Amino acid sequence: MIIGDCDETFNYWEPLNLLLRHFGKQTWEYSPEYSIRSYAYLIPYYIIGNVAQLVKLKPVEIFYLIRIVGIAGVTSFCELKFFITMNQFSSDVANWWLVLSSVSPGMSHGGVALLPSTLALQCTLLANTYILKATKDVNSRRLEQNLLKAIGCYFVGGILGWPFVLSLGVPVGVYTIGQIANKSIKTVVLLKIALICLFVMAPVVLIDSYFLQKFVFVPINIVLYNVFGGEGEGPDIFGVEPWTYYFVNLILNFHLVFPLCIAGILFNPILCNFKTFSLFVSAQLLIWYTIFFSQPHKEERFMYPVYSLISMSASLFISKFFTTIEKRKISRPFYLSIKLVFVMGLIILSSLRIFNLVENYAAPLKTFNAIAQLEPSLNSQVNVCIGKEWYHFPNSFYLPDGYRLKFVDSGFDGLLPGDFYESGSIIDSTTYIPPQMNNRNQFESDKIIGLQECDYFIENSQSNSQPQILNPDLSTNGDWEILQCDKILNPNGKHSFLGKVLKTPKFLETLIPNKVEYMEFCALKKATAPLLSRAS
Repeated sequence: MIIGDCDETFNYWEPLNLLLRHFGKQTWEYSPEYSIRSYAYLIPYYIIGNVAQLVKLKPVEIFYLIRIVGIAGVTSFCELKFFITMNQFSSDVANWWLVLSSVSPGMSHGGVALLPSTLALQCTLLANTYILKATKDVNSRRLEQNLLKAIGCYFVGGILGWPFVLSLGVPVGVYTIGQIANKSIKTVVLLKIALICLFVMAPVVLIDSYFLQKFVFVPINIVLYNVFGGEGEGPDIFGVEPWTYYFVNLILNFHLVFPLCIAGILFNPILCNFKTFSLFVSAQLLIWYTIFFSQPHKEERFMYPVYSLISMSASLFISKFFTTIEKRKISRPFYLSIKLVFVMGLIILSSLRIFNLVENYAAPLKTFNAIAQLEPSLNSQVNVCIGKEWYHFPNSFYLPDGYRLKFVDSGFDGLLPGDFYESGSIIDSTTYIPPQMNNRNQFESDKIIGLQECDYFIENSQSNSQPQILNPDLSTNGDWEILQCDKILNPNGKHSFLGKVLKTPKFLETLIPNKVEYMEFCALKKATAPLLSRAS
């Protein structure tokens, strides 16, 4: 799966590369002056990477191991746990949810991203597993345990991950207070909740304070910047979108499932057999949509925490819908045919969207893999430069030892990431206040170098024909040669709507308007740069 957000690269993979390999690109958020990104969040992935280093895996192999085991593996575990729990009460709902979650285009990238919002997705999924148990188990002791586990999951998602996720815990908090009022559980549960909060908060504060060598509670800094940023600050300076942005985005990531989710929000608490649990799901989705649809600055990853809830709401509604149809006086074969067509339609539509994402946007992972196979440089630094394609850089795990990513002037007028300080210990790097950083997205010239200092250069062709590397045109320059090119969607090209959003099977290409214009995403090598490793 592609890396769809440069924030994932520069705010999480790069600092993780620093912890493991002692170099990386640094955004303003990691400057000790602002401190709105947490090193504590990276520690679980650092442990996996550290073990991988002990067995001598290559950096790019470490990247994939972390992605497969530490991120996709955890998401899969959370999905499996919810499925097993729901299956105890309704195999029909459990099976519908498993299908929707497994083939969801949104989950295909939301569940594998190194982002706090993905951790929030995982924690929300686990929390709702325990909420489901709590709504079905009347035993006071088990009720209290399940509520505490659910609340603990929200604390992990909100404090270690993304603080806004704590809003999703409001319904279970209200429910817990209601159970205390009904004397189903004892008031001492409030003390236990406070202790759980402190238990989650303490290591986060200690780890971040250690790396920054000052007392810091990053979640508070995140909220202060995003909600109370001063003039010329705050998330809005990175772009604003109309409310329809999320509507279109969720249709792309969930297609038919999203309108079924909306129907579920409205009708599940009234009609389905899981009325209390359905009310929890609907309440969480309404809270999240209310908060984020109203914010001017919108990004796809902001919806990640509720991706599993979208599938839950839809699966509850679909199960009730087909159960109702089955009770009507219709033939069994006709009923099964309707269900089969519906399921196959979902699977095909989802698969075509996922294949489309990979085909259109996976070029950076492929092209940079050619860089990843180069011999390490032990004696001198090798500069891998990138211009207007800077936001497609996957991460420094694709750079062999001794290689560094550098930016060249491309006309971009925002603030590019700088470099983590490398002369000294990790603590020297994390506490060093980089010069010429700002939280206003203002360009700083010290973040770029001249092309003459580059050993490799990554650029696009702006053409779907033979590679012609423009601005500057290096394809005809005898000092440069093309190392590897892979096709990527041309953002300025002419595309048909279906061609841009779905992969068209070859046997339908003549029947469906599927025009897509590509350009070449290329890695160029200077004549004096290191050669490819023969061993690779």
